[in-house]
Amino acid sequence: MSEKPNAIYLKDYKAPLFLIETIEMEVDIYDDFTFVKTKLKVKKNHSLSTPQNLVLNGEKLEFIALKINNEMANPERFSLSEQQLVIHDFKEEAVEIHNKIFPQRNKSLEGFYQSGNIFCTQCESEGFRKITYFIDRPDNMSSFLVTLKADKKRFPYLLANGNRVDQGDLEANRHFVKWHDPFKKPSYLFAMVAGDLQRVVDEFKTQSGRKVGIEFYVDPGQGYKCQHAIESLKASMKWDERTYGLEYDLDLYMVVAVESFNFGAMENKGLNIFNSAYVLADSKTATDDDFQHIEGVIGHEYFHNWSGNRVTCRDWFQLTLKEGLTVYRDQEFSSDQLSRSVKRIEDVRRLKEIQFPEDMGPMSHPIRPSFYIEINNFYTATVYEKGAEIIRMIETIIGKDQFKKGLALYFKRFDGQAVTTDDFVLAMAEASGKDFSQFKNWYSRPGTPRLKFEVVYDPHLKNAQIKIEQIYPKVGNEKGDLGVLEMPLKMSVLDSYGKTIQVEQTILLHQMNQTINIPNIHSKPILSLNRQFSAPVEIDYPISKEELITLMGHDGDPYVKSESINQLFIQEIENLFKKLQLDSQVTYDLPKNLKDAFLKILDDKQIESSLKSLYLQVPSENQLLQKLFPLDFERISKARTLFLKAIGHSFYDFWLHDLNAFKSKGTFGVSAQEMGARAWRNTCLHYLFHGDKNKTEPILKDFFNSAETMTEEAMALNLYCQSDYQVKDEMITKFYKKWKHEPLVMLRWFGSQASNFKPEEFKAGMSRLETDPVFRKEVPNDLRGLYGSFARQNLVSFHHQSGQGYQFMIEKVKMIDRFNPQVASRLLGQFSLIVKLDDVRKT
Repeated sequence: MSEKPNAIYLKDYKAPLFLIETIEMEVDIYDDFTFVKTKLKVKKNHSLSTPQNLVLNGEKLEFIALKINNEMANPERFSLSEQQLVIHDFKEEAVEIHNKIFPQRNKSLEGFYQSGNIFCTQCESEGFRKITYFIDRPDNMSSFLVTLKADKKRFPYLLANGNRVDQGDLEANRHFVKWHDPFKKPSYLFAMVAGDLQRVVDEFKTQSGRKVGIEFYVDPGQGYKCQHAIESLKASMKWDERTYGLEYDLDLYMVVAVESFNFGAMENKGLNIFNSAYVLADSKTATDDDFQHIEGVIGHEYFHNWSGNRVTCRDWFQLTLKEGLTVYRDQEFSSDQLSRSVKRIEDVRRLKEIQFPEDMGPMSHPIRPSFYIEINNFYTATVYEKGAEIIRMIETIIGKDQFKKGLALYFKRFDGQAVTTDDFVLAMAEASGKDFSQFKNWYSRPGTPRLKFEVVYDPHLKNAQIKIEQIYPKVGNEKGDLGVLEMPLKMSVLDSYGKTIQVEQTILLHQMNQTINIPNIHSKPILSLNRQFSAPVEIDYPISKEELITLMGHDGDPYVKSESINQLFIQEIENLFKKLQLDSQVTYDLPKNLKDAFLKILDDKQIESSLKSLYLQVPSENQLLQKLFPLDFERISKARTLFLKAIGHSFYDFWLHDLNAFKSKGTFGVSAQEMGARAWRNTCLHYLFHGDKNKTEPILKDFFNSAETMTEEAMALNLYCQSDYQVKDEMITKFYKKWKHEPLVMLRWFGSQASNFKPEEFKAGMSRLETDPVFRKEVPNDLRGLYGSFARQNLVSFHHQSGQGYQFMIEKVKMIDRFNPQVASRLLGQFSLIVKLDDVRKT
């Protein structure tokens, strides 16, 4: 039996005894191995009266030699294990280490590894110890001088962090490039790349007049797909200067796109390494969602230059310090680039669909946990997205101007340091004068709070009382008194006719129970709650269908309008869900009042197309899982399909008219208006398909064959995969033949099919896909595209009562875990539903 892994606790944090001031690295890359030589300048971090052991982390390294003060170390001076090199009785001595690594064999995609024909690194969180022996923790910040050597023909480009300071030729057709990073950084931000790549160059002029070289490195022949990423980077740089006065600090900004990467991207100082999915895009191969994701991820990694690199986290418990803040920053950037309303609704829906279930499941944890067993399992939606919402609440409480002052103070005070979430909150408190002592409870409390509202109206006194109660779920393993949460609640009040009788105000909730009085009101009020989603909470407010329709038609806040429509849809689907339990042959048509409200949205020319598409999007099955009980996955799917059919059928002529009216004019652009038009066409086709599949078959065929963008073509492919049309297989094959040479496009081909296999066919279908020659069995994108799509989107087959879906996924997770534990752990996310499953499925 294997030993139980040890937990690591925040309360046990101790600063390192030693710090490595500088590291000089020589990295010699050969066909079968890579030789690494490091020279370390080590200093005491405390006033030590007696020598202590210097403990250096190291994993999967072939140790060759250790020199101390330029002489080979006596074997008695050090000890070696699988995870450490320990130098005994260490004083402040010069250390030189020689070791070998084998990137060609490294399938974990951590440390230095081979991706296609290039070599690259991933060091966050503990990958640098797979390159050489080091104090591999974020509070050890060092200056790096790195020399890369390799065969000039095979590896014409040798890249590392910082500025290029020297280069030249060596014997035997080899060459070298030397890099110096003038800013101290922890080892998790180290990066190097060697390969035969296509370089695409540009330039950015900073607000102070400096010229920054921009270099993108991609697979040969893919350079033409970089332009959107380059423009997104320049927009990010300009936005950070304009919004926060933050200027880029090196002479060069490099981005390398690789196929095999565990994450979306990595913010290594001056040398970002990206999953190619977040760099490469053109209208033929990328959807509008891809273009938006690229802009967001490019921005995210660039913003890390300050919120993560210049100021970094002291330990991994503080991960949200850099990630929550940077997600907030990239959300704000994307909001300013396109539509703020659309972006906010999309971000909240993602939070509710992914993070809220995480908050309810066995992995529930606060944004700053008090302990962990494996840090790679904490790269979660809670740390990132919920962390961003907590930053947003701070901004809501103190206002944008005070928030900017707080951020400026934070960067100025802690530049070049590794700090904690407490340091960040303290800077906000000092800049604004607000006491955040109670607010900090958000950092240690797991779970999604619920706000329960009760409205008591007295018609004689013309007075309404709004009673608010905070309710916390019992989740997670955090101990002790976690305290009452403080949060901003934005709300306004409408009357039964939709007239605003109290404009938006922000109420600071700080007690378990609070009461708000509304005087001089002539009817029971309708509450517009949590406007702009001011706090990451569930709202428990008993509201009728008529009141929801009032909010849907009259509320001025796009988020509340969207949420009201969503709640109406869920109510209708829930009624269908209950009816299907009694009669599997239920027929359904939209009620007149809902049909009229729906038509009002359709006819409103003031609503931008992308926002209208979002408003009328029926909740996904994953969203419905949080509302409908018991979890009968087949019945949930059937109820949702009946509702879709009713919407499609009720407005069939409208959908058909707008499908043709919003046709492309033959040019392609990525403006909000152009993306909105394509989103609306896809919405129309989606509802036509569900409204009458037979009438829509020729329309879908024409749409598929005449598609000018991947946004349209991918939509048509997905609908074919949902259909029972005779030409279904023919169209799926047609897409395959057209795009099999484009790995990123083929992710859609795999994902669309995996998401729609029926329970009786999924095993054979998945086997066919995973043995297809295009499927790459060790590339994270492909693993996520196939297996992730099945578990996340095909709920009927994955959660089939036979357990065959669970068994299938566990076999795949075990297989992947042997070579890539990070991808394996993320594929387990859908199993967090176990707490809500029936006994048969739990077993």
